[in-house]
Amino acid sequence: MDENLDQTEQKISSLTNYRLSLINELKRLSQRRRELREEIREMTNKLREGRKAISEQSSLIRQLSDTRKDILSKTEEIKTKVKETEKVLRNFEKVAPHESERALKEKLDSIEWKLQTEPLTREEEKQLVEYIKKLEFKLHLWKKAYMTRQELSELLVEVESLMNKLDEMSEIKKSVLPKLRTQKETLRNIVVTKQQLMQEEKEMEQDIEEIKKNLNHIDAEFSKLREKKRLDETTSIKMKEQSLLEEVRSKAKDKLTKGKSLSWDELKVLFEDKNE
Repeated sequence: MDENLDQTEQKISSLTNYRLSLINELKRLSQRRRELREEIREMTNKLREGRKAISEQSSLIRQLSDTRKDILSKTEEIKTKVKETEKVLRNFEKVAPHESERALKEKLDSIEWKLQTEPLTREEEKQLVEYIKKLEFKLHLWKKAYMTRQELSELLVEVESLMNKLDEMSEIKKSVLPKLRTQKETLRNIVVTKQQLMQEEKEMEQDIEEIKKNLNHIDAEFSKLREKKRLDETTSIKMKEQSLLEEVRSKAKDKLTKGKSLSWDELKVLFEDKNE
């Protein structure tokens, strides 16, 4: 019976060590799970920040593209207007005088002065009035040509300014696109890393659940072994007591056979029912 008790205690000791190893493994896995969840949270934050940055860069590129379309459309309109203005200017230059505005005004002022201050015949006065009309028409043509040149110059300046803006936006886009590609690649790597971490966490959850099942099984085994140990100990004690009683009874019989006196306890042991 002691041998059975020893075997039970050995099983309890072995299960205790195994249970301790499972608990330590459970602690390790639980700690790693906490670390994984923290890493996943960090990956989630990085994904949120990355998507925001990509959204901003994509929005900037869309704005640049829209602005570029507007500028190109406006540039085409201005170029069309430039062609029309150049045509009008050429027509004016064909008929406009080559004298300067100042020369035309001086002639006009001189004739008007002559008309107002000198005695003239009716015919001379009529000729000067006609000449004044011609000078005024020439001055009008000159001013129209001048204003058309000014308008053409302003249109060309505006076209140049718009083309410069296009160049600036092209440079901005050149700097933004590589950055956007890098951000997208980084984001893809973060997504892959997060998926790997989540898969590792899922597998770890399964390992943890398996360990918990094993612990429950071990606890149930412990309960059975403890009960068995208690019964074995009780049986062992009874067997030892019975062995001692048999030894005392044997000695009492021997003394009785030899005619020696027996004590009350020896008499009680000798004559009591063995099955009690």
